[in-house]
Amino acid sequence: MKRLFYVMLGLVISLPIYAQSNNQLINWFAGADIVGTTGSDDINQTSDFYVREFELSAFSIIDQTWSGILTLAYHKEQITNEEHLEVHEAFLFSSKLFPLANVKIGKFFLGFGRLNRFHRHDWIFTEAPLVQKSFFGNEGAKDSGVEYKRNILALNSTLSIGLTKGDEFNHTHAHDEHEEGEIDRAKSPTAYSRFAKFFEYSTTRGLEIGLNAINRVDAHGVNYQYAGMDFIYKDRLGKVLTTVVQSEIWSRNTIEKDNDETHSFQDIGGYLYIEKGLDQHHAYGVRYDYYKPDDHVEEADHEHGIDGLEVDKEFNALAVSYIYTNSEFMRTRVTLEHGVGVVVDSDPDVDRFTRGQVQFVFSIGAHPSHVY
Repeated sequence: MKRLFYVMLGLVISLPIYAQSNNQLINWFAGADIVGTTGSDDINQTSDFYVREFELSAFSIIDQTWSGILTLAYHKEQITNEEHLEVHEAFLFSSKLFPLANVKIGKFFLGFGRLNRFHRHDWIFTEAPLVQKSFFGNEGAKDSGVEYKRNILALNSTLSIGLTKGDEFNHTHAHDEHEEGEIDRAKSPTAYSRFAKFFEYSTTRGLEIGLNAINRVDAHGVNYQYAGMDFIYKDRLGKVLTTVVQSEIWSRNTIEKDNDETHSFQDIGGYLYIEKGLDQHHAYGVRYDYYKPDDHVEEADHEHGIDGLEVDKEFNALAVSYIYTNSEFMRTRVTLEHGVGVVVDSDPDVDRFTRGQVQFVFSIGAHPSHVY
């Protein structure tokens, strides 16, 4: 892995010169996500300060039909104390094959929900809600396959459909359960869809609502059926994003077959985040986080350990944040979170925790444009 990193570093230095000599523009981007945490050892949230993520990405037009993105990422997860370097994304995309449509082929984050369509360093908060971690992993669901996205102009809407191998769906689990490079093959491909409608109230205000459906069967034959709704509202005054309201609600139906018996379990969860911007530099945010796991813990010895938190019957959390945006390339976020509904091994009468985080995110180079 280190050799791969050094090769990529050499490409950063040498390829721009080569690209200029061949009249081909390659846009390079590098970003880092540095996180400091403090919490209680009882819930595996020890104090630490570390580089959670470093990303190096290249984008270029390939020919008259295709463009390409290659992304290499380094990660460190606090709970597992695991570091790894990997190919994050490598895909072709084109808007030339079909009218009003984009096609994506390769390895990428799957195009459903809100958070899953962004890299973690671009999220509007530091830590993913518990339902996101449980369903899709710490960073989101990514896999190898094809995605088709069509603009429906008459409805001011988009429709995305995708079909992927299903081997890597939950990004966290791929590293927690296997040795490096070892991934179990899914029993069948993963299929997903997202229908989104945009409402424009003015040139500065608008909202988008998305409806999502996902079906996958893992390597053990367990069938997961997801349904979700995502919501984003933005209000801007000049260069100041004065109001942001973002939310996702998800349910997951898990179907397990044991000999001739079939068991079905359901998890539900969601979050609501509201952010108010005071000016170009200062903003405050608050997030409510809810997660209710399935209720077959006792009968099947089924535990709900998610990123160091062992959830009891129902989880609720409230987090408040202060965000300082120095520029479009640098921001700092301080967050204080209090949660209720976890299992604390050292004291069975305690079911809550408080933790703090500080995050520094900065980027260098040409960052790809974001969707609304």
